[in-house]
Amino acid sequence: MENLYAADQKKSFEELFRAPGALYRDTPFWAWNCKLDREQIRRQIAAFHEMGMGGFHMHARTGLATAYLEPEFMEMVRECVDIARRDSMLAWLYDEDRWPSGAAGGIVTREPKFRSRYLLFTPERRSEAPDAANDDSGLLLGCYAIRFDADGCLAEYRMIEETEEPAEGFEKFHLYRMIRENWSWFNDETYVDTLNPAAIRRFVEVTHEAYAKCMGDEFGRTVPAIFTDEPQFFFKSVLKFSRERKDVILPYTDDLPDTYRAAYGAEFLPTLPELIWELPGGAWSLARYRYHDHVAERFASAFADTIGEWCEAHNLRLTGHMMSEPTLESQTSALGEAMRSYRAFQLPGIDMLCDNMEFTTAKQAQSASHQYGCGGVLSELYGVTDWDCNFTVYKGQGDWQAALGVTVRVPHLAWMSMAGEAKRDYPASIGWQSPWWKQYRIIADHFARVDAALTRGVPHVRVGVIHPVESYWMVYGPQDQTAARRQQISEGFENTVAWLLDGLVDFDLIAESLLPSQCPVQLGRRFIVGRMAYDMVVVPPGITLRSTTLDRLETFAAAGGKVVFAGEVAVCCDAVLSDRPAKLAERCRRIGFSRTALLEAVEECRDIKVIRQDGYPAEKLLYQMRRDGEKRILFLANTERAGEIRSLRVMVRGGWQLRSLDTQSGSITPVEAQQENGWTVVTYDFPPHGHLLLELLPSCESVGKPLPRIVSDPEELEASTIGFLRGTMPVTLDEPNVLVLDLPEWRPADEEAWRPREEILRVDNQIRDLFKLPRRGGAIVQPWAQTVSGDLLGRVELRFTVEAACDIAAPELAFEPPEEPFEIEWDGRRVEFCDNGFWTDECVRKTPFPAIEAGKHELIFRCGYSARSGLERFYLLGDFGVGIRGDEAILTAPVRELHWGDIGPQGLPFYGGNVTYHATFDLPESGRCRLRIPGRNSIHGELCGNLVSREVPFAGFFGTLIGVAVDGREAGAIAFAPFECPFGELSAGRHTVDLTLYGHRANSFGVIHLAFRIPWIGPQAWRTRGDLFSYEYQLRPLGITMAPRILRGC
Repeated sequence: MENLYAADQKKSFEELFRAPGALYRDTPFWAWNCKLDREQIRRQIAAFHEMGMGGFHMHARTGLATAYLEPEFMEMVRECVDIARRDSMLAWLYDEDRWPSGAAGGIVTREPKFRSRYLLFTPERRSEAPDAANDDSGLLLGCYAIRFDADGCLAEYRMIEETEEPAEGFEKFHLYRMIRENWSWFNDETYVDTLNPAAIRRFVEVTHEAYAKCMGDEFGRTVPAIFTDEPQFFFKSVLKFSRERKDVILPYTDDLPDTYRAAYGAEFLPTLPELIWELPGGAWSLARYRYHDHVAERFASAFADTIGEWCEAHNLRLTGHMMSEPTLESQTSALGEAMRSYRAFQLPGIDMLCDNMEFTTAKQAQSASHQYGCGGVLSELYGVTDWDCNFTVYKGQGDWQAALGVTVRVPHLAWMSMAGEAKRDYPASIGWQSPWWKQYRIIADHFARVDAALTRGVPHVRVGVIHPVESYWMVYGPQDQTAARRQQISEGFENTVAWLLDGLVDFDLIAESLLPSQCPVQLGRRFIVGRMAYDMVVVPPGITLRSTTLDRLETFAAAGGKVVFAGEVAVCCDAVLSDRPAKLAERCRRIGFSRTALLEAVEECRDIKVIRQDGYPAEKLLYQMRRDGEKRILFLANTERAGEIRSLRVMVRGGWQLRSLDTQSGSITPVEAQQENGWTVVTYDFPPHGHLLLELLPSCESVGKPLPRIVSDPEELEASTIGFLRGTMPVTLDEPNVLVLDLPEWRPADEEAWRPREEILRVDNQIRDLFKLPRRGGAIVQPWAQTVSGDLLGRVELRFTVEAACDIAAPELAFEPPEEPFEIEWDGRRVEFCDNGFWTDECVRKTPFPAIEAGKHELIFRCGYSARSGLERFYLLGDFGVGIRGDEAILTAPVRELHWGDIGPQGLPFYGGNVTYHATFDLPESGRCRLRIPGRNSIHGELCGNLVSREVPFAGFFGTLIGVAVDGREAGAIAFAPFECPFGELSAGRHTVDLTLYGHRANSFGVIHLAFRIPWIGPQAWRTRGDLFSYEYQLRPLGITMAPRILRGC
């Protein structure tokens, strides 16, 4: 199958860059989390199109009420495919109800033989008989007599009969085959056996064949791929201390002993203790290595190969990402090895949650994509970043991933609905519920053009690095005995990746398990791995190398190829002691394991240098270079989110005419540059989260315009300043203000006394405890799969106290009307519910409310409660201000003007819409000028990290971005450093400036009782306990906080 971008290689690059199509545009996770409605689907696809998206992933999420994979569900999928085809968009499939992939929402695992299983190695004998209804879960596979030496290592061991007592000095252990327990997350079923190809064939039959029947005619056209999400086996566990006697869990499938015997000519069960404990005298265990290798192969062949082969045969690409890819430990535990499964992916992928920067994760997928000629990498990005994540984060996170090969961007998440638990499903919603949604095209256009550039031609990578995961398997034993060696190998891997990337020497990782198929025969002075050929191979510190790897390295070195051994040389070949790696290292270059030594060793393979003005190499940059015939494309990204603007010398090996590629306008401009000693040199002012995208054409000179400068010197900035926008100014809100009502008193309807004020989700927990119902949360059984009754169990009442300092006219009450009968009472009088449309999301309905007089008032809400019920926040909307006093609030006079600062204390603490400041300034003489929001250009290095920079001001505003209009004319937007917007030519005299601050929903729908910010904003962040919970409102700042400057020039 051709890679995703093969057809476009014949098209004009200039035209693609100017107007990139759907293939290069974002395709978000579209959370199908409610009862599917045809009209709602059509509206939301239109919104995606308006946002600059190129398509969507149809992703069943928590809240789905339409029966999964049933006719109505498939009709909606087909409707989406047809709309996408009509609108020149792409409709991407998702292969599961929630995640991880494989169980088809529990449909597959209704059959016990397909359920996930594992080995339980325990010192305790189970008293329960095997569970015949659950495929004999708890079946005893064997018993062991083990003697340990003084160091806690295996001295002797053997299998014994169940009734046999161990000899003196030996201890007895039991081995059981267990079936994974049912869980509500899998709709009261369980996960699938991902080591069993028959189970995965059943998954394909249920899922993929259903999609093929419904829209197979669009596979490879409107439907480019199907996304698989976090497949895994049952996580391996290890002992923390060798002398502790605790359970150990190992992934397993029923025929594993047979396939193990076929692969290695050895028995699996007799040597199982070597997987758990160390051998004496520091000996290496071949059995341990073989188990990890075999489980990794069983997993990759059963899951990825089965699905990938089906996709290949049906002209559909397999994409998505694995589970726990970033570290050697995480992938050993969940997958065995991440890269092995990528052999079956037509489009390898990753996920990047919490704004993490997992360079190893991205590099593994990018390397496989390069070697298999896939054309790019998919990334599920922006997940779990919360409502107040801004465009700075969206650009910064996207840029570094683009530099590491990501070409298909899957923003996480766009909700179809915010009803019930759905609104806590890892926000923000990158869709129409966010007040900035129409501005998202700024992000979408930037990355569409970046991706159009970075999919041209082929990757230009000259260095290969042997992946050391197999050495990590060798030390996957008790943590107290193996911690040092584990850390050593992990640091070898992570530092090699970090040093080369930070040193601007690109490379690919080479998976030893894949190398024989990628390189059947090694010839010449370039190291062939699939579609790639490397000038140099680096072998990082390790314990073992495969004989198949050594075969190819030896041939490569003998032909004059360059091999560098960094740090300790492996002492094993195929996990058996051998001097073969050492003998090869003697014939190659050996270096100490340090950043300086490594970068010096690969210097001859360098194509890029970036030098600071003081002569030192620049740091915190990533790059990608593409080769397109004689031309090249270079993308450089600054990974710092906040910090100084750095003037840097960018040097590219060779003679080139540089052309600057503008990702906002689509323009292409020749650039003035110098050519010095075989390098083309240009100076560029790199702001934090900035980038540089260049096209390189062979030439002996580079003529054109200098790259734009950024004023950062304080003296120069002061000299350019015409004035400031100072004072208090009129404002316009584009939504009504809001008072959150979420701390009611409550009682069951049959009780007289009111229970104390409590946060509403905690009230819901208490009510469910009262009615003996399981508590709600992100892992609820899906509505489509629920069998619980909707019969009323009782009635409950909520009482809110509302205080007003002044009269409020024409307010509205907004809430999620329950299915059960309900009543609203205000100061003892019934208020009829009259649906007056929605607020923020279609599930939150508005009703007109009585005028509010100054004083204290009582709002009572009564409703029936069933197993399907759930209480959510209430919202009072209107033209008023709000004052916060700890855990209480008071309505105040309407907000008509604001000063620079957080708008929360100025009457808008819960406001989640956009606010426009109306300012004026006087221009003493005509000329070109621009507006600048102060940026934090000097920041302590420890505050530059992604998560930390969210906690400190990075510029003179809190919000998503700022829209700018001058004299009624749109001038642009301020979203990225240096936070400037050109006004163009203005005449002398007074001018108006309208600054629209685009807000967020964090203070109305977010975690407003979370005491301290945490990285993982998922369902449980709304239900924290202990020191992480606060009754007092903990609100996120929002507003333009410093007076903007008016500067001369553009």
